[in-house]
Amino acid sequence: MLQSIKKELESLKLINIKAFDAEGKSILADYFFISTADSLVQIEAARNKLIELMDKHNIYLKNNLEEWHGGWCLLDFGNIIIHILLEERRSFYQIDRLMENAEFKLMNIDSEKLRKKTQRKKRIK
Repeated sequence: MLQSIKKELESLKLINIKAFDAEGKSILADYFFISTADSLVQIEAARNKLIELMDKHNIYLKNNLEEWHGGWCLLDFGNIIIHILLEERRSFYQIDRLMENAEFKLMNIDSEKLRKKTQRKKRIK
């Protein structure tokens, strides 16, 4: 699932995509994605496409009524949280530093080890 999210973010032309593994360190979620959009229109398109992608896997948005028009869209899918921000919001709030200070591990989403880990989690559920 994590690879699918990354591919979708890339296909939507979002930039500076980072994924953090917070498993065992956060009560909010196991995985966090952060990406940057160029405009509010791009954020809206990305939001809709990600909701559609996750719905196909029976993973549903928990915060569907949350306002996001201020340049920061937070999508809460339970154990996966996706942030899509305009560059000025991302710079101002320094969310990347927040994740690093919380000692969440920056992930290499393309790694074989990660693919095996997410497949193993699916079988356990």
